[in-house]
Order: sequence, then C-alpha cells, then structure tokens
Amino acid sequence: MSYPRYSRRRQMVLDGIWEFCFLPDCGDPETLDPAGIETPDPIPVPSAFDAYPAWAGRRGTALYRRRFPMTPGRAGELEFESAGMWVRVWIDGVPCGEHTPGYVPFTIPVPPADAPVREVTVVVDNRQDWKRAPLYERFFDFYCYGGIFRSVTLYELPELFFRRCEVTPRDAAAGIVSVKLELAPAFTGERPLRFAFDSGAELEQSVRFEAGMAELELTVPSPRLWSPESPQLHTLRVDAGTDDVTVRFGLRELRTEAGRILLNGRPVKLLGVCRHEAHPQFGPALPDAQIVQDLQLIRRLGCNFVRGVHYPQDRRFLELCDELGILVWEESLGWGQNRTHFTDPIFVAAQLEQTRAMIRASYNHPCVILRGFLNEGESDAEEARNCYESLIRLIREEDPGRLVTYASFKRRTDLFLDQVDVIGYNTYPGWYNAVDDENPVEQVLPKMRSDIAFLQGRPELRDKPLIFSEIGGGAIYGWHDVLNGPWTEEFQEELLRTICREVVRNRRIAGVALWQFCDCRTYNCGRALGRPRAFNNKGLFDEYRRPKRAAAAVAAVFSGYWKKRAREEK
Repeated sequence: MSYPRYSRRRQMVLDGIWEFCFLPDCGDPETLDPAGIETPDPIPVPSAFDAYPAWAGRRGTALYRRRFPMTPGRAGELEFESAGMWVRVWIDGVPCGEHTPGYVPFTIPVPPADAPVREVTVVVDNRQDWKRAPLYERFFDFYCYGGIFRSVTLYELPELFFRRCEVTPRDAAAGIVSVKLELAPAFTGERPLRFAFDSGAELEQSVRFEAGMAELELTVPSPRLWSPESPQLHTLRVDAGTDDVTVRFGLRELRTEAGRILLNGRPVKLLGVCRHEAHPQFGPALPDAQIVQDLQLIRRLGCNFVRGVHYPQDRRFLELCDELGILVWEESLGWGQNRTHFTDPIFVAAQLEQTRAMIRASYNHPCVILRGFLNEGESDAEEARNCYESLIRLIREEDPGRLVTYASFKRRTDLFLDQVDVIGYNTYPGWYNAVDDENPVEQVLPKMRSDIAFLQGRPELRDKPLIFSEIGGGAIYGWHDVLNGPWTEEFQEELLRTICREVVRNRRIAGVALWQFCDCRTYNCGRALGRPRAFNNKGLFDEYRRPKRAAAAVAAVFSGYWKKRAREEK
C-alpha cells in the first residue's frame, strides 16, 4: 500500500473494471451531459483507453462509470492519482469538478447523501486543445494518451482531516526534521497531536494551526541516513484524534560544490537513463510487474539514476526507487514550448499549478534529488523570462531541500542557466547534424568537451554541476549491417560506449541520463517519417524490453566505474 496512509478513515480503492464508452464525435466535451448515455463496454482502471485495440490511436471523448458503497450522510472525496488529458467528474449525475493536466493527482469532493450506493461518472477527452489542456501539444515527441492512468481511491472524511504532511530534514545526521501539516477545512487554533516515528513510542504535543497550516521541529529517534548504498527509510505517524496520517521519508542532505553534487557531504556521480512511463500495450498505465522489471533492468545496467521524462512520475515507481536507492530527476509536463506559450497567461498559470502539484505529491520521497521543468523549451527567448523565473522561484519556495534544473538544448544562448543549481544539457553528438560524416562517432568527444569548455569560460556557470540530461542515438532492435551505420545495433553500441567512457573518466561531468531506457511510441502523423515504426528508437531496450547490444556496453562501463570506485575507497 502506498504512502501516505490513513488508518482512521474508511477508504476503498476503486481500481478494477468500470463501464465505458467512446464518443469520437462528441464535439465540445464541456457541453456534454452524460445522463442517459449508455456505457456498454468494460474497461480496467487504471489504463489508457487509446492503448486498446478497439480505440487505438483514436482521439475524442470517453465516458467512464461505476458505482461504489458509501456511508449515508458522510462526505468524502475521490483521489485520482492521474488522468488526462482533460477530465470532468460527476457524482450522482451532478458535476463536482474538472482537472487538467494528467500525471499529477487531484481530488474531487463527494457530497453527503442518504443513498448507500453512489455513482461516479468521469468524462475524459484526449484531444489536444489549447483552451482545455494548454500543456499538451501535437509536436511532443512522445505519444499523449487518454484515460484514467493511475489508481482511484475513495476516502470518507471526518469533519477535520489531514490534507498534507511534509517532512524536511534540517540536520539529517542528528535526525532533526521540520514537519509541515495541513488540516482541512482551514482550521485555526490549538490542537493536541500525537507523533510516532517508526512505530515507536508516541509523543503528545499541542500544536497551533493558522488557516489549516502548522510547522514544527521534531527529532527522529535512532536516525539513519538515506543513500543509494544504504537506502534507510523512516516513517512518521501523526494522529489528530479525528484523523491520522502516516508518511515515509528519508534523512539525507543535498548541495553542490565546485561542479559536483554532494549527497550527505560526499560527491556522487549520476549514471543513468531517461525513462518514459510507456509500453505499447499499456501506454503510461504500467502494471506493478512492469515497473519492477524496469527497475531490475536499470540496476543491471549499473545505473544509480533515472531521469523521469517528461512529466511527474507514478508514486509506485518513486516508492520503489526510495527502497532501492535509485536517485531521480522528476520534471513537470513540458516539451519544446516556445515564446508563444511563455507569453500566454493561461499556459504559465497551468505550468505553475502542475509543478506545485508535482512537488506536493512527491515531497517525502528521498529518491527525488532534482526538480526540473520545460524540457527543451525556448530558453534563449527573452519572452521566456517570466515563466522560467517563476518556475524556479516556485520550486525553491515549495521545496528548498532539492536541486533545481531543467533540460536545455540551447546551451550557449540559454538565458537562465545561472539561476539553477545543476545545468542539464540535451545534446546528440554523432547522431543529429552528422549526416555528411563518414564516422559520426568521432564527433562525440570534441562536442562533449566543447560544451564543458564553454561552462569553464563563464564565471557564473563555472562551479555548477553539469549533467548530460539527454545524449545518445538510435538503433532498430535486431538490425545489423556490414557497414555498421546509423540504426544498426553496432552503431548505437559504439556511440554509447564512447559517451559512457567519457562520462566516467571526466571529473567535470556530474552525471548522464542516456536517451533512453527503452523505445517508446511517438508521432502518429507525418512527423513519424523521422521516427521509424512511429517509435523513438534510441532505447537501450526495445519497447518490449528486449536488450540491444548497447545495453551490455553501457553495463560494462558503468559497472566498471563502480568496481573501480569500491577499490579506491577500501
């Protein structure tokens, strides 16, 4: 069971088979009245409806419906961990809320009623529409699905209940933490609370709340530091009498110094991959078994790091990374937006809203060490200043214990690199812009070293850690040719071996997120002419997780680095 946990509330996970119908010619879903519309098809929740054979690749409006038991006279809420692209929810035929974008959790109030069985109807629209879903675009280089992607849970709520519990290490080694609490409705006054770490003895303390918020300092008994080598985790239970909440967290400290990332005061090199939550049969709604298999393959590569692209991550994935000691870069939804977006107040407001929701959803996960946003945005445009600076400021205010970054492909013309903690570069030497070269791999080292020299030449960037946040090249699984040219497994193998060797040898490189872990579905239009099979084929594994030759090459280099480091530390 995921965290946070609530033992005093009555709750029910609503995953399973729902009633469904697809309405391809719905028109404007905001004017849709679902009353009287039949839902004859069964569909599992969570899932992406347009990953199924009956609706594969189709754009339009989908209708979900199911009934659930609830105590008469009690109010509650439905928590959707993720749904998209645009969602409106009815309870017993009455509209109760809507949401966009996907990939972040949201709640819908369930008003009290006398009936012991209630009905929820969810309308989901997967069409790109600037008015309804301003963060999605047709040009994204990953397929945008529709559906209820993650779990749905019903909570029956007491009159006073916990909305948030965030634990921030202040002195990790000593176990001193700051605990921020939110009680809803917005309560003001003194409240006696009981606290217990790791199922230990309870401590009772009276806490003052202002407009539902309170913050206090506590000390964890027998504190244990969290690290990739020793991913020790603690729990905190807070009981207010009417409601309680249990969260899990880790004690660790992050900072940067002289071009390095320091975790608990020790330099850490990030060796990893970019990973989409994607599968050709499931879309972004991966089953538990697939998430575990992915992480086993990632560890077998010798990785200690994953960049979750290009949207907030499933908390099941983050919880497993907490337990396994895998470090994570998490970023809010964005890909290639430009000055047209950055000057639109609706887009900027939506970016801020979803980034805040991402932070609050994953705040207690120690695996998340980097917060990012707006992958490959037009960050060399002055019109981007308000959006970029607002996002940087928001992350620092909401989550001061983590490092701020974003993946830039502007590099030398980027306007905002001086404001982040860690510089992320997306670059593809030896792949793009190498069409006339007999041996494109020869481009790799000069290009990587040129980027590093550029940083060294700018005083305001000189001491910032550098991560190659995307780098790599494509291969079609099973394609071999005597010339070993692009798209062969042999070409990708040589390219990535060269990249990885430079990463582990060059002290100025703080980390790498190879593009990418596995092939994933992308454009279903004319843009696919540059993407064979309508997949982004730069994965170390294909979309069914079959390894290409490059996987073994990367594993050899990364594993060799860890063995050498272990010998040096003896």
